[in-house]
Amino acid sequence: MQPRKWLAFTLLVLSTVDIFGGIIKIMAKTTRTSKAVKLPQGYMEIVEEETCSDSVIRLTCRSLYAFVFLITAEYQRDNKQSCNYQVNKVKRTPRFRLSYYSLRENSNFKLRGNYIKDELDEDKQPIVDLRKSFNRRCSGHHHCRVTIGEHHPGAAKWSPANIRLKYACIPEIAVPKYCNLEVTINNGETGYIKSPGYPLYYPGEYSCGWTFQTDPGHRVLLVFHDLSIRSPEPNGNCVDIIRIRENGRTLFESCGTRIGTKIISNSNKITLDLISSSRLFPARGFLLKYEAIGCPEVPTPNGSIITNDTVVSRTFQCNHDKIFPDTRQPTRTLDCHGGHWNESIKNIPTCIVWYSKTASSTVILKSTTDNNRLSNLSGDSVHRPGVIIGRDNADAVGSGLNMDSAQPAMIKQADYVIDVVLPTILIALLFLGNAVIVYIIFQYRKRKVPMMNHTEEITLSPSADVPQV
Repeated sequence: MQPRKWLAFTLLVLSTVDIFGGIIKIMAKTTRTSKAVKLPQGYMEIVEEETCSDSVIRLTCRSLYAFVFLITAEYQRDNKQSCNYQVNKVKRTPRFRLSYYSLRENSNFKLRGNYIKDELDEDKQPIVDLRKSFNRRCSGHHHCRVTIGEHHPGAAKWSPANIRLKYACIPEIAVPKYCNLEVTINNGETGYIKSPGYPLYYPGEYSCGWTFQTDPGHRVLLVFHDLSIRSPEPNGNCVDIIRIRENGRTLFESCGTRIGTKIISNSNKITLDLISSSRLFPARGFLLKYEAIGCPEVPTPNGSIITNDTVVSRTFQCNHDKIFPDTRQPTRTLDCHGGHWNESIKNIPTCIVWYSKTASSTVILKSTTDNNRLSNLSGDSVHRPGVIIGRDNADAVGSGLNMDSAQPAMIKQADYVIDVVLPTILIALLFLGNAVIVYIIFQYRKRKVPMMNHTEEITLSPSADVPQV
């Protein structure tokens, strides 16, 4: 009798498991890592977590004076490592499928926003972005509780899979929450701004703006981790607006809800304004990150222009028939890494003339031999001191001149002769000429004075033929 009772109990348990789809849950594995990041005021905790989508997800800050904001929230459909299930591949009954879809098609419920379309699209995506749902529940709060099937539209019918989360706990003291501030951003510095009342409401009917400024040459990066203000009207017009301007030009203007929007300035200063028509509106407002990116300003080398200017690089192009002497190339690209250029901007040479295609075009060359002799580029083997000027297509002979390796040194030496030696010689000649002229004038006047004295003596002396009175 006893074995029959155990057999009946076992059959009852197996039938119950089969009714629920043949899934026996063993344990949901959750991994969590955290690290601290220094801010201008205090430290921010970055938390990364992976868990199963059918579990209750709790986001909590260890400090009572910090709040949550979402960086990443993803449903990874094809990754089930955090969901340790034994799945018996039992198909659902056709009755359940028909009743579910017939209920969905005949439903007259209207969800706020275009959720039905998003749901159909998300059913086919391997990775689904859940930041909107998590922002509604968690951003700006000290802790929150999220159930994916309940709080994300359409997720109730998803199969269990990995949820990957990355969020930060920011100290309240490190995030300014007042309007009309001027924010100075140092090189490589990062900070956060939130609208007054975030995440419960945002104010209006008065000017609410911020000015972000960094060093010349750098740019300002703004990232909206959470933007939720009044949605646009049916005709598409915005009642409340977030507007970002630079030098009187509008870079960004929006309303409604946005996540992860990035704005990069073209200069080192931009302004942000929150324009609201009502005194208070029950929406979250915004939370954004600001950062100074790019590298210091680089003066354009003489004889060149800027052909490409981005956050990560800048390219200079020499004018026609000119090159950079150290690289012998007409272009030069600087790369920006960590707020610094890949080479010293003080040592960038100016563009110089490399060759001319006219009939009388010449190249100034200097050999690197020990006796500093120059070979005639026209082909003769007579060595002369100084600088030899020859044709473009002439060959260097006699002193073993290596054209490829010696050309930069030759050009620099030629510049030295033209810019320093020749002006010095001309100035010396001018001084010498002036000295000669002064000497001649002095000698002339010295000879003229005795002659005049002698003439006066002859004139004043009494004549022998004139009798004395």
